[in-house]
Amino acid sequence: MKLKIGAKVACNHNREGVIDSITISLDKDDIAGEYNFIDVDQYDTDLNYQGTVGYGDDYWCYFHQIEKVLEEEDNE
Repeated sequence: MKLKIGAKVACNHNREGVIDSITISLDKDDIAGEYNFIDVDQYDTDLNYQGTVGYGDDYWCYFHQIEKVLEEEDNE
């Protein structure tokens, strides 16, 4: 699944919203990417990195908690 800033996602805790941040963890012991991380504009979950997305009204979830991308940002 491809994630991009601006895309709308549904997560497995009955919330959905527009992605405003994507954080990839750079440390196996920091799965949320709170201490050693890189912020990116897009990410393909097939790469199986650990990290999080921020979305909606100050919500966040791990990559594996995202059920699907509902809408992609229209860049045209």
